[in-house]
Amino acid sequence: MTADETPYQTEQQRIRFRRLKLHQHAPEAGNWGLALSGGGIRSATFCLGVLQAMARAQAPGQPAASPGASPAENSLLSRFDYLSTVSGGGYIGSFFSSLFLPGRLRDKAPLEPETQAAHDAYQALRFEPPGRISTGVDYSERPVGQGPAAWLRENGRYLTPTGSGDMLYALAMTWRNWLSLHAMLGMPILLLLSLLSLFQVLSQASLLLWPLMAALLFALPCAVAYWLVIPRGDLDQPPRLDNGAYRSLLVIVAGLWVGGGLAYALAQWQAAGGLALAAALVGSSALLITRQLVRHLANDRDPGRNSTCSNCVRNYRVQVTRALGRAMAAVLVLGFLALLVTAAQALYEYLQAYQALGTMASLALVMWLVRRLVVLKDEKPLPGWMRKLPLDVLALIAGALLLTLLCLCWALLVQWVAHDGGTPSYSTATAWRLLLLSLLAASLVCVSGRFIGFLNTSSLHAFYSARLTRAYLGASNGRRFNGPARQRRTYLSVAEPMSSDDLSLQQYYATPSAGPVHLINVTMNLTVDPAEQLVQRDRKGQPLCIAPNWAPALEGTSGLCEGPAEGYTLDGKPYRRDLHHTPSSEIMQPLSLGQWIGVSGAAFSTGLGRATSLGMSLVLGLANVRLGIWWPSRFLDPGQQHWVRQDLKPWTYYSTQAYLFYELTARFHGYRRDYQYLSDGGHFENTATYELLRQGRQVKLIVTCDCGCDPDYRFDDLANLVRLARIDQALEIREDPGVLQHPLLKTVFASQEQFRQPPGADSRQCALLLNVHAHTPGCESGIATQPHCRILVLKPRLIAGLAPDVRNYARNNPGFPNQSTVDQFFDEAQFESYRQLGLEIGRTLFGQEGQANEIAEALWRYLDGEAAL
Repeated sequence: MTADETPYQTEQQRIRFRRLKLHQHAPEAGNWGLALSGGGIRSATFCLGVLQAMARAQAPGQPAASPGASPAENSLLSRFDYLSTVSGGGYIGSFFSSLFLPGRLRDKAPLEPETQAAHDAYQALRFEPPGRISTGVDYSERPVGQGPAAWLRENGRYLTPTGSGDMLYALAMTWRNWLSLHAMLGMPILLLLSLLSLFQVLSQASLLLWPLMAALLFALPCAVAYWLVIPRGDLDQPPRLDNGAYRSLLVIVAGLWVGGGLAYALAQWQAAGGLALAAALVGSSALLITRQLVRHLANDRDPGRNSTCSNCVRNYRVQVTRALGRAMAAVLVLGFLALLVTAAQALYEYLQAYQALGTMASLALVMWLVRRLVVLKDEKPLPGWMRKLPLDVLALIAGALLLTLLCLCWALLVQWVAHDGGTPSYSTATAWRLLLLSLLAASLVCVSGRFIGFLNTSSLHAFYSARLTRAYLGASNGRRFNGPARQRRTYLSVAEPMSSDDLSLQQYYATPSAGPVHLINVTMNLTVDPAEQLVQRDRKGQPLCIAPNWAPALEGTSGLCEGPAEGYTLDGKPYRRDLHHTPSSEIMQPLSLGQWIGVSGAAFSTGLGRATSLGMSLVLGLANVRLGIWWPSRFLDPGQQHWVRQDLKPWTYYSTQAYLFYELTARFHGYRRDYQYLSDGGHFENTATYELLRQGRQVKLIVTCDCGCDPDYRFDDLANLVRLARIDQALEIREDPGVLQHPLLKTVFASQEQFRQPPGADSRQCALLLNVHAHTPGCESGIATQPHCRILVLKPRLIAGLAPDVRNYARNNPGFPNQSTVDQFFDEAQFESYRQLGLEIGRTLFGQEGQANEIAEALWRYLDGEAAL
């Protein structure tokens, strides 16, 4: 992409290329977009049914299909130029888009490679029924969709498809990563606790002196220092020390030092003298802090700040109050550590032989609480009594308890080493053992801090993305189905990974294809940003979109492009990456398609976008429920030629521990640090429609499958989309009133209020129609009269005409079709019920193959007449 091109121009070029290969309408026709929302495998399976229905339906304005006609030319699904996915929608979206890569599903190509791949892609979605995988079937001689459809159905339990074998693998991986994480976190804790214990042994003094000294030397002086600068006039004047308060305290402190020293020397006045000396110490520290801060403000020559604004009484008070906050935090931490060591000593002495039992029982209880919190955090509609519970507060309590118990385990280890596993004794040998333990812990901290790749390899992301790759990208990998019998016996096992399942983004985006432009949406977590503090306090994340950065020439080409095929937009702004001279670490390796889909679906992690909180980050991090990843964006700002490190020293030497600390304490800096924390795109916007609304993409019609967990039909995800579109893109989204009055369309379209009513036995209402208006200055209402885009929302809902097995499943499972997103283990009945529901809703709106459909014809006439699509 050249400097004067926009990412949207590149996307438009790809769209013109795909239309040329599909022999479709004129390039100037408006773009159509398909948005597949988050919702885990529930969304993926429902969207599969919708895609199958759209692949079989007739595109508007096309003549009736003849028996030999190509589905790539007349299928409704082929009319969509964009595919935008989030989370579970990305599962099935990656499968669908990867079908278009020439030679991936089948090598035979009587047509042009791109056209043949598109023909096979739409044929694969037209295949019915899904069938079952069998090693005795030569799929190369069967219809092109038989293998992929059956593979998807066999992977309903994509995390553990083989049952106990995969469960044991997952348990071993989870146990290993959890222990490794706590070993990495434990080394700094072990070092700190062993040094504190060593100080206690050598000084024979209580550790409670540390928080007491921190309070006397830092916290209380900061509180006093606030009052030592009195403005002369307004608060924008520079702070001065020549005022009555400062001079008076100086005299008082001098008197306290003299009087306290004399009083302490007298036998009958030691208590009063000690108190006077403590007060003198606080006053002296306050005078020193005030003097140093005033000097610092006067000498601050930061070119990014206005010196007049920074060197004033107002700013002095802000800075000294921040110092007080840091001092209070230091006192609390030191107090916690002192109490921790003291408690560990008492526990070691009292329960020397049984200390592990109580600790492990407590850990088991807290881990159960963690699991319940994860489930509750996922469920948007909670029971009435549950909504009154402060879940974030409960999570903070659980996280603090879990952290205390884990620190206590390390403290007990320190005591065990210090006393050589025997009776407590504070001798020279104890000091030597503690010294050696401190040196060992320090060495391990220094060495482990350099292995930054540990951040991602210790999480659950690798397991999660590998399972998604095997289940969904494996379904488009023809090598699994089309080989000889011996090969099929190996690779048709759902437990067998295959390297060719996954795709690099270079292959995925740079290979010329007639597939839709796939936008992968993720969230870059951001909780620490002084420039946008008020906004980020609510959103706590920005939308990161991965899209093609290269387009084939219109006359056609083959092969891969030489430059980067993928482009990145953060909050709508394109960024270049500087990947030169990167350190040799696994974290620097480019992410594959399967890994990006895993990131887009990382719903449960320490970074949760707008739902991020200290309690949830702490409890999920310590439990190692971490699906997100740290990613080196290395974004270059406009005009910047080379990337500059952003990490602060000395943390650059202990990057692993520093970023784990950021993750556990929910401190995400965006690209103001070397690595950024990425998680589920639904943590910002869950319908996947947000990026399609950008006017540079010129999308006229968006079909959105809104599959978030919404049993009460509150439309929380849609409300979030409307709010973000208004604030960020100056777009107003409103329900279309005309469709609810249309004699035919009102039978399938409903308002949000109608969705909240229980559906009748003969109801077929399953869709919303929304108008997107641009804000226009000068209009009486403030928005344009005619919509420039329409959003057709499909909502999972029980409708009339469903097959008996789907009705039976709904009766036996009252949560259907909005069962928990935590449930990622679909059995055969569950998978088929969601797929069939999506298929039936798609048929209701768009018609069936080879049959006229009054609803579909009325819909296209209505959209064409009102919106001029």
